[in-house]
Amino acid sequence: MSMKSNSAFQRLQAEYRRLAKDPIAYLTAQPLSSNLLEWRYVVRGPSDTPYEGGIYQGKIVFPVEYPYKPPSIYMLTPNGRFKTNTSLCLTITSFHPDSWNPSWSISSILNGFLSFMCDTSATFGSIESTYAQKRKFAYDSLAFNIQDPIFCELFPDITDEIKKILDERIAKLSIINSNSNNNNNQQQQSLISSTSNSDSSSTSWLNNFIGNLMIVALLAVFAVVVRFILNSTAEIQ
Repeated sequence: MSMKSNSAFQRLQAEYRRLAKDPIAYLTAQPLSSNLLEWRYVVRGPSDTPYEGGIYQGKIVFPVEYPYKPPSIYMLTPNGRFKTNTSLCLTITSFHPDSWNPSWSISSILNGFLSFMCDTSATFGSIESTYAQKRKFAYDSLAFNIQDPIFCELFPDITDEIKKILDERIAKLSIINSNSNNNNNQQQQSLISSTSNSDSSSTSWLNNFIGNLMIVALLAVFAVVVRFILNSTAEIQ
């Protein structure tokens, strides 16, 4: 193992312990069990932003020269702000080695990344999307993340939290569908009842019409008979 890589590992191990002791708001990070130079991070969408409620995963790839050279940052979860699986151009990444400060830590990197994510400035790797599209990405981010086995391995507590939220969503949808079906059944019953009443009214009207027609016919026959009798009486006289 070279002196540079040994220095990087020592620094990353120290930062891992620091992160465990002093967590960052909206952010958490873990190294891969097989490679200390690659970390996965999770960003929770801050309140009052289009990302609120979303949970986004990304990765940081450190060079063996770290902390003397900057890392590369990627976003893995679709989000509407950055392309996925693309190295992002930020002042704290490998795109700008001249502006890198070796005293910056993983906490500094992630805080800078979150600040830029909530901004609207364009850079290499950023994309444009509407507020509604970002909200849709936030909603879909939970189900997307738990399909990644590395995410589930490194962040088991967040994975359990996501599964609980998804179960609650399914339960709510079931209730909505059940209520919708009940409303449809009630509407169908109402339609059937209305049709039945309409049929009954039509039948009743028809029966009344026929009855009245028969009375008129009988009166007409009676009138003819009476006239016949009167005529016959007049002829006899």
